[in-house]
Amino acid sequence: MADEDRNIPATGEQPAAEAKADSRSKAEFVTPPNYLKMKVGVGGIDKEALKEAEIAIQVLGHKMYAQWADADLDRMRQTFEKLRSTSLDDPDGVRKMLRICWDMKGLGGTFGFPLITEITHILSNYLEHCLNHEGAKVSSQIVSAHIDALYVVLSQKVSGDGGALGRELISGLEKVVLKTGARISGRG
Repeated sequence: MADEDRNIPATGEQPAAEAKADSRSKAEFVTPPNYLKMKVGVGGIDKEALKEAEIAIQVLGHKMYAQWADADLDRMRQTFEKLRSTSLDDPDGVRKMLRICWDMKGLGGTFGFPLITEITHILSNYLEHCLNHEGAKVSSQIVSAHIDALYVVLSQKVSGDGGALGRELISGLEKVVLKTGARISGRG
């Protein structure tokens, strides 16, 4: 077979395809250093220290959450009073109430106040319904009932689900909200 039949240049150079194959085989793979692993070391995480940290977070968080929730409830009341004095259907005011609900809802269950999470979940579903459905109006009585329920739970420091009284409270709030046509999706 002649050189021109194999597409090999007469100068003795390799064809382009063979040159590419050779350059690939000379590739060097570089593994970057794992700085996190170097910092942690060989032993990994101390499980006992992690357990102690989780307990400390729960204890401190439980105490701190009550203060945060009180402050959030005050903000919610102020926002609601402003809405009541101007227009209950002001979208910006309703959105502000929603943000406060979401803050309380997100942290309630984490720090041992699932009843706060449930109440704010129901209220946030109601407020979202009022924002997203034409003709749906925010009811002062419904919002007041939720704020009053939050006040009772926080002032009485009701942690956990509140037992039979908590279930009754949640059931009542759900029934009132469902009568408006709002849906209560998912759980907190």
